[in-house]
Amino acid sequence: MSQHKFSIDQTTDVQSERRVGARLRALRLAKRLSISGLAELAGVSTGMVSQIERDLSNPSVRMLERLRVALDVPLTALLEDDTQQRPMKEFVRRANQRPHFTVGPNGLVKELLSPQGDHDLQFMLITIPPASRSGEVMLGDGEKAGLVLQGQVALRVGDQQQILSEGDSFQFSSRLPHQVENPTDEDAQVLWIMNTRVPVIHL
Repeated sequence: MSQHKFSIDQTTDVQSERRVGARLRALRLAKRLSISGLAELAGVSTGMVSQIERDLSNPSVRMLERLRVALDVPLTALLEDDTQQRPMKEFVRRANQRPHFTVGPNGLVKELLSPQGDHDLQFMLITIPPASRSGEVMLGDGEKAGLVLQGQVALRVGDQQQILSEGDSFQFSSRLPHQVENPTDEDAQVLWIMNTRVPVIHL
C-alpha cells in the first residue's frame, strides 16, 4: 500500500484537527447561541454539536458545512485559527499551510486547498484508503467536479457508476446522489471541487 505524505507536520495536523471543537464553541458563543440553538439552526442533534465541541466526534465535511452555514462563517473558520492567516490570504493557500482532517470511519483524509475566506468554490485533496468509500455527501444547487491524481476510484452518480484512473476527470450536478470508492489495495487521491454557496443539505 502506498504511503501518502502530508504537506504539513503530522503533530501540528493532529492538534489543528482537535481544535475544531474549540473553534466551533468560540464561534457559537460569539453568535450568542446555545448548543441547542445552533443544533436547531444547523438541523443536527444537540448531542452531535456537544460531541464535536468536546472533540468526541470526527465531523464530516457535510456536518461542517451545516454548522458553518448556520453560523454564517466560511469553512476555513472552523478549520484554522485567525492567527494562522498570512498575507495574500484572499487568493493564495501555501502548500505548507493546508488544514487537513480525517473523515468518518473509513479514514478518508481531506486537505483543504482553498485559501482562507468565504468563496463560492471549495476545493480539496482527498486521499481514499484501500477498500474504503465516502460517506454522507452534500446535495443541492451547483456542480461538483474533480480529477483523479493517483490510483483508481469507482464514482457512482445517480444510478450510474464509472471506474476512473489517474488523469481521468469528472463533473456532475450536486443534486444527484453520489459516492466515491477505492476498490483497490493502494491509496487513491482525488482533486475534489465543489460549489458551496448556500448548500441545500438533505438527510
